[in-house]
Amino acid sequence: MKQARILIIQFRAREVTADLERASIVRELGEGVTVSCLSALNDSVTWFEPSIMLQNVDGVIFGGSGDYDFDGGRTDDDEAKATSYALLTKLRPLLDYIFTHDIPTLGICYGHQIIGAYAGAEVVNDEIQKKSRSHEVAVVVNKDAYCICADVPDTFYAHYGHKDSLDRVPEGAVLLMKGGEACKVSALCYKKNIFTTQFHPELTIDDLRLRVEATPGYLPEDVAIEELFVSVSSSNTILKNFGTLVQSKVAED
Repeated sequence: MKQARILIIQFRAREVTADLERASIVRELGEGVTVSCLSALNDSVTWFEPSIMLQNVDGVIFGGSGDYDFDGGRTDDDEAKATSYALLTKLRPLLDYIFTHDIPTLGICYGHQIIGAYAGAEVVNDEIQKKSRSHEVAVVVNKDAYCICADVPDTFYAHYGHKDSLDRVPEGAVLLMKGGEACKVSALCYKKNIFTTQFHPELTIDDLRLRVEATPGYLPEDVAIEELFVSVSSSNTILKNFGTLVQSKVAED
């Protein structure tokens, strides 16, 4: 079978965290997938020509970010906040193209937020919903109707690390998963092939240890990983399912 080609768009200012994210995603996608990466911070890329950018791409992943917030409790003139809105403007032609052609896409955490903002939701700093821990999520749709939900338990723990949340389900999107008042919009589906998760389906407990080592302040001081995160997360299945989706589209062609 022809290898599926997936482009990861990253939003990380530090090379070490970008590398960790890339390694986790590649591992969880599994075999049969070739991965390339672009930094959204790279202004030399022709972001306004998405048909050229995606001509050899079968699927897209929008990654997370520990560097930028749409709100994050920051002031309006904060550079990290301003950068988020500048990135949204830069990526709008690409997102227009993805939505027009319903290209298989997965948005993770910050990627979930940037796609949600594109689709009309507001990204807000909600103290009740922000968290860096594992949190229980429930599937709220018929799992047979959404390939991303295949083999995912009805309820499971997923790994989170975010300050901001979508204020609502964008018009035209379907709410797939939620985590009560602490995560009202956990996962969404747009069109047929575009999915987003507020949690991190690429992370394992070992990944989190590496992330903490590479990111001072990721967790409160003197708090152990095991106090906040569970050792097993069924959310990894979602990333495997996305890889399978992209491969199936390649096989159809």
